[in-house]
Amino acid sequence: MSIVVIAEIEPAPYNEPAVEEALLAAVARVRSEDLGCEQYDLHHDARTGRFVMVERWAEQSALESHAAGAAFAALGSALEGRLAVPIALRTLQPLDV
Repeated sequence: MSIVVIAEIEPAPYNEPAVEEALLAAVARVRSEDLGCEQYDLHHDARTGRFVMVERWAEQSALESHAAGAAFAALGSALEGRLAVPIALRTLQPLDV
């Protein structure tokens, strides 16, 4: 069963371009390196300046590997000091209907 993660990222003032650049680099890297990644799509709310990453992972172990992997670590380093608040994560499981 797939696992969906919604990550909301709010750049600190004047950091939106650098945050966007780091997130786009992560998208390319995660899609090519992280096994079990079914979706890793970046969205932007121009009104608020926030970014939303929509992720889907084949299983829990794939999500855990991603969280411990090099691409995620690089993203964390690139975002250090550039966010207004910590990344808000929601992990969702589909309902059988």
